[in-house]
Amino acid sequence: MVAIVGGSKVSTKLTVLDSLSKIADQLIVGGGIANTFVAAQGHSVGKSLYEADLVDEAKRLLTTCDIPVPADVRVATEFSETAPATLKSVNDVKEDEQILDIGDASAQQLAEILKNAKTILWNGPVGVFEFPNFRKGLKSWRMRLQTAKPSLSLAAAIPWRQSTCSALLTKFPTFLLAAAHSSKFVEGKVLPAVAMLEERAKK
Repeated sequence: MVAIVGGSKVSTKLTVLDSLSKIADQLIVGGGIANTFVAAQGHSVGKSLYEADLVDEAKRLLTTCDIPVPADVRVATEFSETAPATLKSVNDVKEDEQILDIGDASAQQLAEILKNAKTILWNGPVGVFEFPNFRKGLKSWRMRLQTAKPSLSLAAAIPWRQSTCSALLTKFPTFLLAAAHSSKFVEGKVLPAVAMLEERAKK
């Protein structure tokens, strides 16, 4: 199973990351969460959204699980829909820049991982997808999914357009849109519907 955990904060997904690191064959981080892991590798993240107090926790996860960290990123000097995107290595992020998306090389590397996956659990967006210049990472992964094998099982909680969801529903026999609940289940939390089914199964 490949598990993708995106979004802005490690703190809100920490239990999920910990649980998934024990059961996933491959764990991928994106969005602001990835920035914390970039910082954990000793790179400057400039003015990017990240959680400095959880850098040590990110370091721990990097030692216990195979988590590919972006090698190139798209940055801007302002958080704006019209801000131009600059592609650069994570080694070259300046203090006045913000990481808002992964770069082409990193997107391609991770897309290849998705291509060969049999099961994908995807929770949270990668990149500032609301801004056209910073949704290329998400777009490339989505396109890779559309060329994946039909046997793929996909659970996703991502703000995709209805047309994209319809295309994926047509292609894959198992496409679950309630990945947020799937993540809770992975954490070991009790889901009322699942608990009810388990009780009925005992009768």
